[in-house]
Amino acid sequence: MLREHDPERDIVRYSLADRVAHWWVSLTFIYLLLSGLALGYPRMAWLYQILGGGQTVRFLHPWVGVAFTLGIFYMLFAWVRDMTFDPVDREWARSLGTYSKEGHVDLDVGRYNAGQKGYYWFAVLTGVLLLLTGIPIWIPSLLSSGWNQAARIIHHVLFLLTVGGFIIHVYMSTAMFPGTIRGMTTGRVERRWAAFHHPRWFRDRDARGTRLG
Repeated sequence: MLREHDPERDIVRYSLADRVAHWWVSLTFIYLLLSGLALGYPRMAWLYQILGGGQTVRFLHPWVGVAFTLGIFYMLFAWVRDMTFDPVDREWARSLGTYSKEGHVDLDVGRYNAGQKGYYWFAVLTGVLLLLTGIPIWIPSLLSSGWNQAARIIHHVLFLLTVGGFIIHVYMSTAMFPGTIRGMTTGRVERRWAAFHHPRWFRDRDARGTRLG
């Protein structure tokens, strides 16, 4: 019954507000990634040319960082209810090897699996810490030179961690699991995608009739 795709019966997964928040965070992060590479690595200084010049980047980077963090805070409060861990998540974590190989585990997963929840908390934590460590770099007079240097090092390490997490996130939502990114562009997912990856959430949404068409 789920083999044929009927667009009229797709299930609503994300609201417009959810999608705006997601792309706000994504696009500001991409700017921060590129400008951070330019600021942190001399060999990447050529990025200044496509980002408006060195002075523009040095001015915009912290302000875009503030915009990024505001998006993170919105996602924290808007999605936290669905991001609490439950017993199924512990089973999912124990089956991580199978999930990595096959892209699926035979568990009654809700709206998000443990990996998605883990990335959510990782993004929230690193986002807040990037802001806190970035402020002394932005306004050096707030702290002593020693603390400023420590903040700079921590900021750089956090930057590398978030870049790695972002690459994995993009790969998994596009190449590894086709159909996932569609939820964040149209707000809808196929019934078969939902039933396969998030069966408990699919049953709940389907029972309540919350689908388009």
